[in-house]
Amino acid sequence: MAAITYEIDKTEKTYVAFEGETLQELEEFLYSGQIFKDCCGYIVYEDETKRLELSIAALKDYGVYLGFAGEEDVWLSVCDRSNLCNLLDVWGDGLYVSEGLFINPALAWDAICQFVENGSRSSEIEWMSYDELPEEGNCIC
Repeated sequence: MAAITYEIDKTEKTYVAFEGETLQELEEFLYSGQIFKDCCGYIVYEDETKRLELSIAALKDYGVYLGFAGEEDVWLSVCDRSNLCNLLDVWGDGLYVSEGLFINPALAWDAICQFVENGSRSSEIEWMSYDELPEEGNCIC
């Protein structure tokens, strides 16, 4: 059976940390009224054969970034490839992610649920390899 752990901080007015194990706890912490709270962190999916990590950064004005780190590769959610060099500061203190990597929050939430359930990447999202990110771009992974 897989173990799921979360380590996420809300980045709105003050930092509020969350560590937990259930999807319901995460949903209550982050996602209410179809709106993600501004946040940054990761979810770990681990079973007897693999350890996978899903990085998350959400900014209400832009959407949600997801970074999937598999056994040997890293995949990034992508919405607009033409906007990968425009960087957004997700913490307000120098942690930058390319604007083109932020996707629709509802789509991101579905992908988070799928990751928690079986450790897989959602086929509903366009993903790009970390190697495709331009030198001027940035991500969390």
